Amino acid sequence: IVESTPPGTRFPLGSGRDPDIGVNSLQNYELTPNPLFSLLVKESPDGTKHAELVLEKVLDREKQRNHHLILTAVDGGNPVRSGTAQIKINVTDANDNPPVFTKEIYTVRLMENLTESSLAFQVKATDNDEGTNAEITYSFSDIAKSIRQLFTLDPRTGEVKVTGPLDYEERKYYEVSVEGKDGGGLTAHAKVHIDIIDVNDHAPTLSLLPILNPIPEDSVPSTVVAVINVRDRDSGENGEVSCKMDGNLPFRLETSSENTYKLIIASALDRERLVLAKALDREEVAFHELVLRASDGGDPARTGTARIRVTVVDANDNAPVFSQAEYTVRVPEDVPVGSVLVTVTATDADEGLNGHVKYS
Repeated sequence: IVESTPPGTRFPLGSGRDPDIGVNSLQNYELTPNPLFSLLVKESPDGTKHAELVLEKVLDREKQRNHHLILTAVDGGNPVRSGTAQIKINVTDANDNPPVFTKEIYTVRLMENLTESSLAFQVKATDNDEGTNAEITYSFSDIAKSIRQLFTLDPRTGEVKVTGPLDYEERKYYEVSVEGKDGGGLTAHAKVHIDIIDVNDHAPTLSLLPILNPIPEDSVPSTVVAVINVRDRDSGENGEVSCKMDGNLPFRLETSSENTYKLIIASALDRERLVLAKALDREEVAFHELVLRASDGGDPARTGTARIRVTVVDANDNAPVFSQAEYTVRVPEDVPVGSVLVTVTATDADEGLNGHVKYS
């Protein structure tokens, strides 16, 4: 009997046979007491009695799929004789149960570096029916094309795999709807909330804005040489950056604002405290190669570098210097007029016009 059979439906059970006659023949039928079934006895014009099984209440295969009854035929003799027959009822399935997901809302956290073809998550629905009525197929419903390019859903297992690159910096959150449909066409729906978790997949980048380059060698301390902006596309500690400068140079970095630094000429105090080189001196070092390093707070940390060449231009900070502090010349008193008595030489460490020496 299919479980969707309406109450009141009758099922003929045939008739018993008794070779006796009169009251000694079959007189009635009896049925095992049961809340779901009753017995209706009909008599034909020839006096033959027939039994019919009547369904009294709705069947539910998911609660009880088998029923075992005993039909008894009794005669009117003394003593009474009876015969029995077993009635075995198998309740067959009707698609009266929709699929049910294990969760109404699935919350999933995925690392952004999850490789393609990796299992992202799995949805699961159950159906209390059987056979094809319990076979569930899964599909996305109401999903944007951009999301469909990132995830694929196995219609048989409910497994969702990554099929495109996840990028926390582009999108941090997705929401998809999943439909489960059984073989009879009944459906269920569930929501999936997908949070993308940031990983330290970006190194800091440095951009330089030169302010004064080349720089005169007589520039005062704290003069700004360049402004450095540091950027990291990651978030949280992965995006927290710090910047420093390599080497023992007459410059230092000063924080200007968040992720912005100023490269300035170090003062005498800075040079003493930081054991830096002396102030700018073109005659000693005509240019400086600076290496700036920015590191983030990830584990492991990522580092970005930038190089800047600072050219030092000349200032007239050097006086001419004679090759000797004093020249002593012995000259005969009859030396002819116009004779060269001595040649003096002076040099200047500066360059250009600053280093051109005139004598008087």
